[in-house]
Amino acid sequence: MSHEIESDYKEDWYDERTQCQNCTSFQVTDESGFCSEASSPVPPNAHCDFFQSID
Repeated sequence: MSHEIESDYKEDWYDERTQCQNCTSFQVTDESGFCSEASSPVPPNAHCDFFQSID
């Protein structure tokens, strides 16, 4: 995971509306999450400050 995301990354984010699963960079691969911004696996309920809402 890139150092920019590591510094502001939370694995268990309280606000479901802004969790990784609702971000444009999040992809589901083999039933797990992947962040195209970080180029690494992420849990769907995580969050970072690069979040961009899909809606």
